[in-house]
Amino acid sequence: MELKALDMLLPDWQTRLVSWPRMLRLRKVALRVNGVPVTKATLRRGEKKVELVITDPGIGEFAADEGFTLELLELVHPHEIRSRLPNGGWRRVSLRILIAMLENGVARVVEES
Repeated sequence: MELKALDMLLPDWQTRLVSWPRMLRLRKVALRVNGVPVTKATLRRGEKKVELVITDPGIGEFAADEGFTLELLELVHPHEIRSRLPNGGWRRVSLRILIAMLENGVARVVEES
């Protein structure tokens, strides 16, 4: 079946998945919250929206809000390359974008290697 014929059979979101398969790879990322490395971040359904829940061994579990500084480090490159990038490769990310990345299976928080 041609791609165009397939496009007509699928809803828009599935058509995008067929068109851009490389974009669907799960990216392993390290996460810092207010400058502190975090290895466990999950999502939970709140009363009105999805919440990002951070688990810290010292203080326990808490929901992040817009007042927190969230930073991601893409772990696709080796440490030698990341260390030469501005800010060591860490970049700020909004709470909304991070939740969307986790919710859509685009990224998974892991320990920095």
